[in-house]
Amino acid sequence: MTTIVVGIDGSEGSRSALAWAWEEARRAPDATVVAVAAWLSSVPASSPWFVGYDLPLDLTEITAADLEATISAVAGERNDVEIERRIVCGSASAVLIAEGAVADMLVVGSRGLGGFKGLLLGSVSHQVVTHAPCPTVIVPRIEEHDVSAAPTSIVVGVDGSSNSTAALQWAARRASASGATVHAVYVWRFPPIAVAPVPLGMGVPPPEIIEKAAAEELAGFIAAAELPGDVRVVPTIREGSPAAVLLEESRHADLLVVGARGHEGFVGLLLGSVATAVAHHATCPIAVIPD
Repeated sequence: MTTIVVGIDGSEGSRSALAWAWEEARRAPDATVVAVAAWLSSVPASSPWFVGYDLPLDLTEITAADLEATISAVAGERNDVEIERRIVCGSASAVLIAEGAVADMLVVGSRGLGGFKGLLLGSVSHQVVTHAPCPTVIVPRIEEHDVSAAPTSIVVGVDGSSNSTAALQWAARRASASGATVHAVYVWRFPPIAVAPVPLGMGVPPPEIIEKAAAEELAGFIAAAELPGDVRVVPTIREGSPAAVLLEESRHADLLVVGARGHEGFVGLLLGSVATAVAHHATCPIAVIPD
């Protein structure tokens, strides 16, 4: 049984998330979609101003109606996916993170009802992808990406860290089930030089030598991951900024997969700089995999 939890708030983003999760569950045997909607009164009942707002103490019925409207908009007359409704009182991000403790996957829209229009990633999505204990998929607006077709191309960032290995294995399992091709992308770049560069041939190897070493490293990482034998893996070596390269490589992909944290960054950070950048700017669904 695969449990896919989807955050629903009635926005276009949450409809896109539910549509993606629905298709994912439809292609997976014994999968269940859990549609979670959270409500929290904007004015605490203990506030002396509460009585003046004439607000209901319990927003369960209103939230349930919005949830049903979203499900109807996505599913229509279809009943080929088992879907469970769940209405919870609490902060949306806290509720979804708690649900993630017993889920196989969390799915959220890139932006919900709150926040500013200029933001590419909403506050709830950012909190969930940062703290969720299970893989989290962020889905852009449905107009920007067709979620109905089976995935054929999955791009995954690989840097040799344990987290990127987990991301590669997760991507390979999805590819094995759907027949998609996995594009394992390894990005290398010259280290910054704070002083004048040394003469050519005295310490800085030529790019072709670095690229050859990177290709050998990537082949080793793929072999060590022990991926399913029926998965086609295409190794890709690129020079540049990891986030920029992954975003470019995923421009025509069906899914981009990254580890929550790679080799770079500080140990105390919960989400690495590359994962943060691609989560904010990816145009296809992106999966962030915790170690």
